[in-house]
Amino acid sequence: MPDQEKRMNNNSGEQTNDFLRRSSITYLECAISLMLSHMSREEVASILEQESKIVRELG
Repeated sequence: MPDQEKRMNNNSGEQTNDFLRRSSITYLECAISLMLSHMSREEVASILEQESKIVRELG
């Protein structure tokens, strides 16, 4: 594969990863906003803390 093609593939992969990261954060922010519209802040914080423990345990 020529160098230019490799650079384009790497750039494309990086751009895709950046987009997915930003989209995931936006999705999480929307989910938190929805939760806050139907639950207390304390409930939401507790749920998010529990979920963060699960994520950390998954490594």
